[in-house]
Amino acid sequence: MDAAPDAIPPEDAGPPTVAGLLLAAGAGRRMGRAKALVELGGETLAARGVRLLADGGCAPVVVVVGAAADEVGAALAALAAAGPRLVRAEGWAEGIGGSLRAGLEALAGTGAHAAVVTLVDQPGLTAAAVRRLIDAAAPAAAYRRYAALTATYRGRPGHPVLLRRAVWADVAGLARGEVGARAWLRAHPDAVGRVACDGLGTPADVDTPADLAGIGEDAPMDLSVTDNPERFRYEALTPTGEVAGFVQYQKRPDRIIFIHTEVSPEFSGQGVGSALATAALDDVRRQGLAVVPQCPYIRAFIERHPAYADLVAADA
Repeated sequence: MDAAPDAIPPEDAGPPTVAGLLLAAGAGRRMGRAKALVELGGETLAARGVRLLADGGCAPVVVVVGAAADEVGAALAALAAAGPRLVRAEGWAEGIGGSLRAGLEALAGTGAHAAVVTLVDQPGLTAAAVRRLIDAAAPAAAYRRYAALTATYRGRPGHPVLLRRAVWADVAGLARGEVGARAWLRAHPDAVGRVACDGLGTPADVDTPADLAGIGEDAPMDLSVTDNPERFRYEALTPTGEVAGFVQYQKRPDRIIFIHTEVSPEFSGQGVGSALATAALDDVRRQGLAVVPQCPYIRAFIERHPAYADLVAADA
């Protein structure tokens, strides 16, 4: 693999894919070196970002480089399985806008129909959040009508961001200086779906060595949500199997009635409720059931996330 090729050759014809785009071109002046080369747990942030996108289901994975491009290329050379492709942003010093334009231009030569964009200086992101955005953007999923999706944490938008191919040129046209996709997202709020990713990481930046040292202290809680039909509830489980919260339900042949949501006090304020609601509603959609939101929390969640409004039973 070349250290920093300037473009990506066209993909062979095949099924549509969701590409991963990792912006890793900055010089990291406050960090003291290019952030892409900083190590966390024995792994460079660039390698961590590539693994995040690949594990989340993105292919191809494109890395935009600028400062220390050759060194970043060498650091990623061993990741043959993920197949990262490097693109040099000649205008990287301009800021994130130049990097995003270079990445989207390169992706235009691939068969990808959408791209998940992440930043190299957000090591708290998780592959689970990437997968949630990709699943939400699927043809039969809740957010299929949106041109872009953004992950939210406790109701606030952050990364990753998914951009459908149809808006790449427009997004690139507004990306300037230190403003990347944010300009387009703010200009088109009705075209942006907000996907709750509470409990699936954190989009916090690491700008200084002190930020990096503290990342372990603020490690995101990695939740998994499963249906427990014997207890008639969806449960949010911690990695140790502890129940952090649950959504109680009653099932009928054509619908599911959500009656109560509860989060354990020790996990309060950590996004457990949003993680539960998102996973439960996504599972109900897959089953083809209507929803009766008797539970005030589920009802309020659907009001805040109108992509799920079509699930509500007409007579609810």
